[in-house]
Amino acid sequence: MKEVIEYGTLIKRNGRYKDTVAYKMIFLDETYLEEILDLQEKVFKTLDNPETFVPDTKEFMEKSIFPPDQGRVIGVFTNEGLIAYRTINFPGKDAKNLGREINLIGNDLDKVAHLESTVVHPFYRGNRLQAKMLLHSIKLIRELGYEFILTTISPYNYPSLKNVMDQGLTIKNLKIRNNEYKGKLRYLLSIDFINTNKEIADIIIVKNTDILKQQQLLDEGYDGYKIEKREGYFDVMYCKYK
Repeated sequence: MKEVIEYGTLIKRNGRYKDTVAYKMIFLDETYLEEILDLQEKVFKTLDNPETFVPDTKEFMEKSIFPPDQGRVIGVFTNEGLIAYRTINFPGKDAKNLGREINLIGNDLDKVAHLESTVVHPFYRGNRLQAKMLLHSIKLIRELGYEFILTTISPYNYPSLKNVMDQGLTIKNLKIRNNEYKGKLRYLLSIDFINTNKEIADIIIVKNTDILKQQQLLDEGYDGYKIEKREGYFDVMYCKYK
């Protein structure tokens, strides 16, 4: 039996229907692959903006997530089966290690963990499952000795951005990404657990839809460190550090 990371109750919402259901959170292995792919497909079909999510392939999961030296998966179950999951990847010195984009080299690349996909069934949104899985992911990553976390997120995906930025990740670049991203626009966010004492200075606030201004600030050495939701958009706060 899998060790339970967390358990409790959730609110299930389906239109006007609301119910309280029990859940448990566990680490998943490759025996859950088909359930993961099925949930990913269901959730992708419900997205208002497909630009915000790039589904993972079966091959990627088999090669880069399930082998213990390559990654981990956290899953959430109710009596209906798998209703949410979060994937983590340890890229090592692979060419796709995002640490290269923040000038990491050599052995520092082996200290990088990628936050990959987060998927939550629409009936269970609003329960902060994404945030709960993120906290357990960061705890695991730190326990395993990794010093850097990096992830890519759409500039239109407020919930995912809010969750990771609340945990200290900051925006490092914003660009169109090819290959598995298929030309989609993505922020790169990172956190360095070693160098944490930074004093903020020179704050500039930009709408999330103003892509060119954000890219200009990032090129000038600013980091995006906080977001605040507005009516129909959100503000991104950029700063330099003393």
